[in-house]
Amino acid sequence: MLSLGIAMSEGYKNQLAEWGSLTKIQVERYSYYYDEESGMGASQEQKLDDKLVQDISLIEHVRAVTPILEVDAQLKSGKYQSWCNIIGIDPDTLAYFDFPELESGEYISNNNPTALLFGKNGVHFYNPKGNRGYSFSEESPVDLMNDSIKITFDDTWGDKTPKYSKLKVAGVLKESNGEYNYSVYAPINQVVEWYKQYNEQYKKKKELVYQSIWVSVDDTKYVNEVQDKIKQMGYGTYSMADELDNVQEMSNTIQLVLGGIGAVSLLVSAIGIANTMIMSIYERTKEIGVMKVLGCVVTDIRKLFLFESCIIGFLGGALGLGMSYGVSYVLNKYAPEIGESLGIYSGYDISIIPIWLATAAVVFSMLIGIISGLYPARKATKIRAIEAMRTEG
Repeated sequence: MLSLGIAMSEGYKNQLAEWGSLTKIQVERYSYYYDEESGMGASQEQKLDDKLVQDISLIEHVRAVTPILEVDAQLKSGKYQSWCNIIGIDPDTLAYFDFPELESGEYISNNNPTALLFGKNGVHFYNPKGNRGYSFSEESPVDLMNDSIKITFDDTWGDKTPKYSKLKVAGVLKESNGEYNYSVYAPINQVVEWYKQYNEQYKKKKELVYQSIWVSVDDTKYVNEVQDKIKQMGYGTYSMADELDNVQEMSNTIQLVLGGIGAVSLLVSAIGIANTMIMSIYERTKEIGVMKVLGCVVTDIRKLFLFESCIIGFLGGALGLGMSYGVSYVLNKYAPEIGESLGIYSGYDISIIPIWLATAAVVFSMLIGIISGLYPARKATKIRAIEAMRTEG
């Protein structure tokens, strides 16, 4: 029963991990708090700068920090065009944020600053003169790695033809269910340079501010601790750990229910063991008397019955564990197929029996056996030798 709850918890974790890294914290420009005067929620904008990046990097258990700077761009390839949001990131930190594997090309680097890294569905090319675009389920009309692509950051929507420059593509990521599937990445130093060029070209005073800061923690168990420290600095944060806490709380409740069902059967089995041992005493009364007459120590008789009840618990636990592994195997193999036929698909195991649970189950069964044998063992030591010898076998 516990294995079902464990599998459910692991399934939630895996699903959240697909949506985003469980060790990643995102520091936001806005921090949200409760305003006691108005009795409502309020927000406060905070400036994200290089000093904050440096301060966060000094927090214990933080292994990587990168500012995030975003810029809108238009891409053009022949008669097709697309709008995209380019995310500037420190290329040296990619390995710490669980980026998907490459489908083709290579990851971005400071050695090739003008090349972009595309998620599998990072751009949506379409023909502006056509009747419709294409859906993500269709093959893209533009080959990112081989077709000629131009880029512009002109968002004036004026009558003048925007100035395009040739785009370099570093690589394309494999398809994933997470955020990286729909994004385009570039070295942050290059995005900063584009910002400056854009302001100079169009005589704008667009302030350069980081949209967010990404923080990578060395272990999931320290994510909440690092988040709290960043919040104490006055900044809003978000991480998958926030979702995981809610899911874990629900999972714990379900495991308590399943554990309670298992406890009922455990109680029944304990009564069964106690009943078996008491019946054994009645059947072996004369044998107990012989042992006492021969000079056996009372504690040894007690240990004998406790050992027998422990063996019963061990054999029952081992047999139950074997049956559990069998049921778990059947569930994991066939239940997803049945669920898929009903339109329910999880893609994860329904039952997971970790080694610690298997070991604990057998040890716990032995303890139940010993506890169940305490009364019968005590009863056996109370039998008087003369009365026991008179008992007919």
